[in-house]
This record gives sequence, C-alpha cells and structure tokens, in this order.
Amino acid sequence: MSNSLDSEAARRRAVAWALAVTADTPLAPKRYELHLLACFERGELTLEQVSQRLEESVYHVLYRSQATFFPTQAQLQDLLAWSRTFNADHAITGLLLYSDGRFLQLIEGPEQAILALYERIQQDLRHQHVVTLSEGPGAQRWFADWHMAVGYIAPVELGQVLGVVEAGKAPLLPFDDPHVQTLVEAFGLHP
Repeated sequence: MSNSLDSEAARRRAVAWALAVTADTPLAPKRYELHLLACFERGELTLEQVSQRLEESVYHVLYRSQATFFPTQAQLQDLLAWSRTFNADHAITGLLLYSDGRFLQLIEGPEQAILALYERIQQDLRHQHVVTLSEGPGAQRWFADWHMAVGYIAPVELGQVLGVVEAGKAPLLPFDDPHVQTLVEAFGLHP
C-alpha cells in the first residue's frame, strides 16, 4: 500500500496546508521547524524523523535589553555566579554579552525551564526594554560547555552583532571573540 505522502507534490501540499493553518498563531513554525518541514518536503526526512528531531531539540531564547543602571564589575560577577549555579541545576546553557548598559543573551535548554527563566528575566528590574530576537527549538546547543559564557564587547561591536542578528547584515569582519562569532553564525545569516 502506498503512503499518501510519497510524492514531493503531496508533501509540498501537506506543508503548505500546515503553514496556512498555523499562520498568525502561536503554533506557526519557527526557524528550525521550517527547516525540518523543508527537509520533509524534499523527501529528506519522514514525518516520524521530523517528530523525533523536534522531541530531541533544544529550546532557546535570544533577547536584548537595556540596563536600568550601569552595573559594576562586581555586580556582573555576582549575576554570573548566580546564573551559572541556577543554570547548572536546570540544564540551561548560554551566552551573556554586555556592552555599555546593554545586554544580549542567549539561553538554551529544556523548553519549560527556558520559558520559566525568560519570564523571570522579563520581570527583572535590573533591565528594561526586553526584546525577543529569536525563540524556539533548534537542533543543538550552541554553548553546551557553558552554563553561562560571558563577553564584554565594545558598543560598536554589539551594534554589529545586533545588525547581523536583527537585520541579517553581514559583519564587516569576523569577530575576534569565538563566542560572539558562534552567536552570529547560529542566529545571523543562516536559514
């Protein structure tokens, strides 16, 4: 017996239907999910393989914010110490970039843990104007060895990173910091 999704045309129609049904809803596929759907559409993955990869995926939130005050080096170190302990206890990894009163942070791990932490982050009075840049499942952890990596970068460099991540602008030069370069490669110019 033949599967009704054996042909590329049938898979294309199924994906188009799924996209139409979920458009403008919280269920609308995000970047990684769209990638998996495209692989399914081309016949590179079965529905079962798509489902399995989604179950094994790592949830992430990438956001930027503005500090409500300029934290001292000691205050930032205290924040990092707390974050590293909390994140280790909850299987969360990530990267925090700080520059002249602005934060850019990626947190990644189990979906419920990430959503709960991000809700706390949004309520934290140490910063304001929290803007979500990317959120959803992904194939891998980008900072698996770091319960919270940290980088202090120049305002111009942070502006370039945000340009890559928010507007898809190619950076003028590669970034010296390998963490920053990883972030740009993960969330900048790649589909």
